[in-house]
Amino acid sequence: MAYTVTSDDAVGLAIGPVSETANDVHEALNKARQMYETGLVNVSITDGAGHKIDGDELLACIAGKKTITIELQAK
Repeated sequence: MAYTVTSDDAVGLAIGPVSETANDVHEALNKARQMYETGLVNVSITDGAGHKIDGDELLACIAGKKTITIELQAK
């Protein structure tokens, strides 16, 4: 399943929305991590089935405090 990683805003970077695709959930999580590390904010991951993860749940998965599932749930 394809995943889309997006950022709606970039604080202080003067760029518009950013969107990248990933082939699996782990690639999507890595892309989300890279977006946060470069200063992008409001990062989210969505899939074709309508699942979405963002905010504190996504940050917990990036930090390794929770594990992300293929259904984009933080456990």
